[in-house]
Amino acid sequence: MRIVLAVLVVLAVAAFGAKMLLTKSAPARIAVPLQVHHHAVRHLLSRGRPTHRAPLVHVDPTLPAALRVALLHHGIVVAVLYAPNARGDNAAVQAARAGARAAHVGFAALNVSNEAVATSIALKLPGSSDPSVAVVRRPGEITLVLNGYVDSDVITQAARDAGK
Repeated sequence: MRIVLAVLVVLAVAAFGAKMLLTKSAPARIAVPLQVHHHAVRHLLSRGRPTHRAPLVHVDPTLPAALRVALLHHGIVVAVLYAPNARGDNAAVQAARAGARAAHVGFAALNVSNEAVATSIALKLPGSSDPSVAVVRRPGEITLVLNGYVDSDVITQAARDAGK
């Protein structure tokens, strides 16, 4: 009986070996890196939706609306407080606008005769007067306040210093 069992085991192993040798195995798969043409991918992704998203910008919600909008677009903003009918305020607004343009920063004119603007400014800058110039850094940090008329060159330098 042992001999028959041994012969059967040898025949089973031989049959299994023959089957392995005679059947074709699937070829080994090799991973080949796919070359992606970025302009084609960009074209496919841009159909009806943007390919990138702008980073979220946080701005202090207690600031006047004109200043919040300027801070959404610029990291630093020159804000001028003025009253439309006050003497000299027009010149202060023009100097602040020129200083902001020279420093390549944002600009916001804040009319303090508007009650909402005046309330917001009074909470942020107690004791300020018009005209005044404030240099504001995102999200709403007031880095410098200059009361009265200020030359555009001084405003340019103040805005550049706030960016450092």
